[in-house]
Amino acid sequence: MKARKKALISDITSSVESNVSKAGKLSKKVKKAIERSAEKLAKKLVKIYDKEEKKKEKVQKGKKKLPENALKTKKIAVQAPVVPTPVTLQTEPVSE
Repeated sequence: MKARKKALISDITSSVESNVSKAGKLSKKVKKAIERSAEKLAKKLVKIYDKEEKKKEKVQKGKKKLPENALKTKKIAVQAPVVPTPVTLQTEPVSE
């Protein structure tokens, strides 16, 4: 986990620094801020990835069976199309 996190940190840092350096020279404060942000992002990404792996392991073990499209399926209420009611036209004048 630590190796994956360190690799993510270095990848994120290098890509952000290369894009920011196009605008000008980076100061130490900017580099440090980029490094801290990359650490936070890598921590969150590793945490999410680990949760997904655990869910897959549970499904494979049979403890919790999810349908294949569990995350994708949504129940959508289908309504019948509204058909206008026929209108009867009065063709003869009404006598009073």
